[in-house]
This record gives sequence, C-alpha cells and structure tokens, in this order.
Amino acid sequence: MLKTLSINDFTLIAKAEVPFREGFTAITGETGAGKSVLLKALRMVCGDKAQASMVRTGESKAVIEGIFDISNEPKVKKIVENLGIDCDDELVIRREILENGKGRTRVNGNMVNLADLQEIGEHLIQMHGQSEQLLLRDTRTHAQMLDDFANDSQVLSQYTAAWNAWNQTLAQIEETENKAKNLAAQKDFLKFQYDELSKAALREGEEEELEDKVNIASKGEAERNYINDIQALLGGDSGLLDQVQILQSKMRALASKIPHYEEYVNSLAEVADPFESVCKDLLRLSPARSLSPAEIDRANSRIAAIQKLKRKYRTDVAGLIALTAQRKEELESLENLDADLEELARKAQKHQAEMQEAATRLTEIRKAAAQKFDADVEGNLHTLGMPKATFHTSIEKQDFAANGADKIEFMLAPNPGEGAKSLQKAVSGGELSRVLLAIKTVMAELDAVPLLIFDEVDSGISGEVGNNIGIALRNLGKHHQVLTITHLHQVASRADNQLAVSKQEVDGRTYTSVTNLDADGRVNELVRMLGGESATVREHAKQLLENCE
Repeated sequence: MLKTLSINDFTLIAKAEVPFREGFTAITGETGAGKSVLLKALRMVCGDKAQASMVRTGESKAVIEGIFDISNEPKVKKIVENLGIDCDDELVIRREILENGKGRTRVNGNMVNLADLQEIGEHLIQMHGQSEQLLLRDTRTHAQMLDDFANDSQVLSQYTAAWNAWNQTLAQIEETENKAKNLAAQKDFLKFQYDELSKAALREGEEEELEDKVNIASKGEAERNYINDIQALLGGDSGLLDQVQILQSKMRALASKIPHYEEYVNSLAEVADPFESVCKDLLRLSPARSLSPAEIDRANSRIAAIQKLKRKYRTDVAGLIALTAQRKEELESLENLDADLEELARKAQKHQAEMQEAATRLTEIRKAAAQKFDADVEGNLHTLGMPKATFHTSIEKQDFAANGADKIEFMLAPNPGEGAKSLQKAVSGGELSRVLLAIKTVMAELDAVPLLIFDEVDSGISGEVGNNIGIALRNLGKHHQVLTITHLHQVASRADNQLAVSKQEVDGRTYTSVTNLDADGRVNELVRMLGGESATVREHAKQLLENCE
C-alpha cells in the first residue's frame, strides 16, 4: 500500500507531500490543474523512463519519493531481498531526475537499475489509463484473466510441463534426423579417418619414448667404437699393458747391473700398479645394450608416421587419440540413430497424450469458469451505463499452444441487435474502460497488486452511471487501494478519501499543489464540481457525502 508520495521540482509541482490511505481515493481538480502530473509522478515510482522536461524550469533536478507498506507483499519482499537490499515492512523508492534527463534510482537507499525498479513496480502498482486499456485488445490478456479467475494454475502447470517436454522432444527428433543426414553423407569419410587412425594404434607419450631411444642408440654406437679402440690399445701381445710389463723387466735387469738405476725401478713400480689396475678395468668394460640398426630404422619409421598424421590432422597425439574416439562414436551413433529416433517418437507420443489430457481438462475448467465470469462481468456492465450489453467469452479449439488448445477471446455486444464484437477491434475507448472496471471488480479478490490506479475511467459518463461507477470503485477499494482521476461529483462523493489538485500563479510562475481534503474541504470541492456556490448546492454536496458513509 502506498503511504506517502513526496514530489519536489517535478514539472509544475515545486513541493508536495501527499498522504494516501486505504480504500478508494478520488483525485479531483480543474482541467489543466496538474492531476496527470500526480499520476506521472506515480508512474516514475513504478519505473517509467525519465525525461529532461520533467525537471521544473530553473531547477537542477526533480526528486520523487514513494513510501510503501509491504507487510502483506511477500513477492515484493522476495524481489528486494534478491537484489541484496535489506527491507522490513516499509519500502522507500526514490527517483532523482537531473536536468540533462539522466538520473538515479534508489530502493531503501540502495542504487538499482530501471529494470529492477520496473519489476518491483509491477507488483506494487497497476495503472489503468488509455495505454493500459489497450491490453484488453490483446487476446493473450483475455486468456490470462480467465485462467486467474478459474484458478486453474495447477492444471495449467501440468499442461505447460507436458507442452515443454513435447516441444523439447520434437526438437531432439529434428536434431537427430539432421544429424543422421549429415553423418550418412559423411560415412565413407568418417570410416576412412577412423580406419587410418585406429590402425595407427596411437598412445600418448609414444613419440617421445621413441625419440629418446633413438638418441640413446646413436650415443651407444659411439661408446662401443671408443671402447673397442681403447681395449685394442691395451690388450694383445703388443698392447700397452704388456709394454709396461716389458719396461719394468728391462729396468730391473738394468738396476741389477748398475745399482743407481734402482730408484727408477721403484718409481716405475709406484705408477705401474695403479696403471695396470685401470687397464684391467678398461678391458673388462662392455657397452650398454642398445637398439640394433634394424630397430633404429623401425623406430624412425614410426616417428615419421606419427608426425605425418599430426601434420595431416593439424593436431597433437592427444588430439589424434580424441579424434579416433570421436569418429568411432559417430560411426556407432550412425548405426544407432534409427533406434534413437524410434525411442524419441515414443516419448513424443507419450508427452502429446499427457498434453492432450491436460488440455482437455483445462478447456473444461475454463468453460465452466467462463459461465460465471461472463455473468458477473455482464452484471457489472449493466450498472456502469451499459444496461443492454452482453458479454461473452469465446472459447474455440485451436492447435496446441503454450497456454493450451483454446483460443480465448472476450466478446461484447454494447447494444441490442448489433451482435457480439471482439474487444480487439470494434469497441470504443469509453466502452473498453468500463469493461476493464467491470472485470477488475469481478476479480478484485484474486488480483494480488495492492494499488490500482484508474485514469478518468468515467470519461464521457454522467448521471446515474457515474454514481454506479463510484460504487464499483468503492467496492473495489475494499480489496485494494484504489486511485482515480474523476470530473464527476457522483464518483468523487463515493470515495473514502479525496485529493484536490489546484494550480495558481505566483510572481509569474505556475505552481500546482495537492491537498488532502478533510470533511469541509470535500464539501467545498464537491460544490465546485457541482457547478457553483449556493446554499442549495452546498446542502446537496453534504448529502452526497452523508449518503455514502
């Protein structure tokens, strides 16, 4: 429920603090006083786009702030909490419009974007002006209204689930059929690639292992050659080892003849023993086992084959292995697609049967609800200046759609003998506004939006019809907070509360003000609406208010 609306420097309104109460509130005032400015301010709170022209001339910005009681609005609380904004039972929405047309939007002090504000506004305020009445010309609105009245959400949910499952299955069938066509056209190509890749029997790391073995084998050949040469120098009858032993024998013979050579014998012995030990170790050396030339050739051929496949398919070994698996899966799926299509066809048939069953139940519920809905709406129209009007909900069979197999359309015959006409085409704006009020009255207890605003719903109406519209709005105010702009004293007198909008010129500037009327103020405003000041008119105004209490 809207509690207060603060407006500062918004078009003609320099400053206004407007209180709102429960029930039906009438907004009255002379033509051009600025009543539409007040509604425009409310639209801004709901998320309408800002314009630079909305800022009062000479001011830097306009500020509009609405305070709402959301203690009974769990959906609104949920939306606000999902935005990460703390809230209890009070919601403060603030719009600032700068002179360049840009602005800022805050909810409980937190900045939000316009889309988020619009989502909140949809659950707080429902506007019914000329543009909103156009929704009644959209038959999708008719179906939604009837479903809300019929309270068929459970069956509608079952239908929607079956409808979605059916469409998803049809999409899968189409996708599978296209896949089958594409795979069939590529079967030979896929088989060739799979045969080539599977024959290669690739494994990750194989190329690196082979390259390591070839590198080691090339080093082993050099090792073997060097060891053979070294052992040839050391071994044999004329090898270094024998030559050293012969040298030692000759030196000992020389020292036995000439003693001073003995020290050379000793020195030679000191180096000869380690030398002989090293030589014997070298003679025992055996090169490590390595690949044979034939094995090296096979390894190089394998490496070349792997690299050829990598260049051909432009990927590494891991990619080649993945491609092998993919081609195998595609070939297998090609074989299994017929079975898949048969299974999908069975699923589609099952979902279609479920959808048909839910659609049939939905049609039955709608037709039963439409009888009461039509009677109630028609009864309200008779009191709203259309005494001979007939209202009928047309429910015709159509192809399965998102909301069922029914084409739902509200039909109206405003006058006898004219025949029923679609609201979509041949109904006037005045008739449409009364149809909307009649429907809202019927659905008062079902509509979850707390604040309903009707912009001049009584346009083109007078007399007893105006009185009946006032009664309808007052009754609607028992279930909602209702605001309406009216020029009829019959409607204004039926209101629980009344706001008067007036305009005056001060020092060459125009100012619009909004006054919350007390009992005396309401009498004065009704006197103005009745057409002039006199004791008789004033007494009539008082009686109008007394009769409505």
